[in-house]
Amino acid sequence: MTYRIAHIADVHLDMKFEGADAAVGHRRREQLRESFERALHLARDRGADALCVAGDLYEAGRAGPDRATYLRRCFAELAPMRVFLAPGNHDPLTSTSVYAQMAPLPENVHVFQSRSFTAVALADSLTLWGFAHQHPADREAAMSGFRCDGPGVHLMLFHGSDRDRMPPGKESVAPFTGSQIEAAGAAHAMVGHFHDMLAGARHAYPGSPEPHNFSQGGRHTASLVTIEDGRVSTDFVDINRTRYCELDFDVSPYGDKAAVAEALAARLESSAAPPALVYWRVRLVGELQRTLEFDAAQLQADLGDRFGGLTLVEAYSAFDYDAILQGERRTVRSEFVRELRRRIDEASPEERPLLDLALRYGMLAFAKKPLPL
Repeated sequence: MTYRIAHIADVHLDMKFEGADAAVGHRRREQLRESFERALHLARDRGADALCVAGDLYEAGRAGPDRATYLRRCFAELAPMRVFLAPGNHDPLTSTSVYAQMAPLPENVHVFQSRSFTAVALADSLTLWGFAHQHPADREAAMSGFRCDGPGVHLMLFHGSDRDRMPPGKESVAPFTGSQIEAAGAAHAMVGHFHDMLAGARHAYPGSPEPHNFSQGGRHTASLVTIEDGRVSTDFVDINRTRYCELDFDVSPYGDKAAVAEALAARLESSAAPPALVYWRVRLVGELQRTLEFDAAQLQADLGDRFGGLTLVEAYSAFDYDAILQGERRTVRSEFVRELRRRIDEASPEERPLLDLALRYGMLAFAKKPLPL
């Protein structure tokens, strides 16, 4: 017997995209919807018997009846493929949730209703266990001594945090460990919450279908799970069409703003194609030539039509630091430059941008010039 499952998670339909302007936010939400539909097409094209969604399918508070009708239609069109939904912390199962608004559910759709693991038979000797988050801040352990009951192969579907592999700054919800999955008797767990693909010995996160910000530089996939003769195998198919990229661009060689714009556009086009699908954060570094009348905000606006989501970070210097150190003997300004440059040289890559900014702002303050907004 062979049984195939397409596993996705963390689609985050209707996500707000904090800090993005209205046009960029709208475009990103459309890209999330398109990535979700690519995952559905992949499940159908690969002959999946079931689609499993491990939480955070949409964003509660931003999705309503229109989204419920859309999801009901999409899932019904997959029939006879079965669809299993395990609500997460961003889409918890409540009386007013989109899951409730989807009622009556298509016959091929099952939403897990309880915070305790409950079982659904997929095929002879193949059982799926899943649970639902019922509020946004679920910190209780996912397993709590749970064991799969009965003979055959057992799979799990839920939204939670692998305590042994927590990404920096990631909120912990329904924590678990890989050893707990093994102790529960599950052959494989399909999990959501981490937005970069991650595979353990008996569990996997497919990652979000699309990256959401610059911290999500890993793979963004649908996981194809195959159960054959009692054995479980997984394959990960990259489905994202967008990327977040960062680079440093040295403004030092250019004496006029047109030259900067031309050179930066050429650099972006050669670094990643097609440019419309890349969200760039560019640190402008080096020293401004005296003739350069530079306005980073205007440059960002000018290039915005060609490079959607472009963000320019001013990290260049309008000051000749070497000349200051050589020409000033033990002034407050020269000692400030000396100390900050020492700290920058010794700093980690994560700390360096903040120190670069501190040096630049300090020099503007010495010159009694306004700080950039």
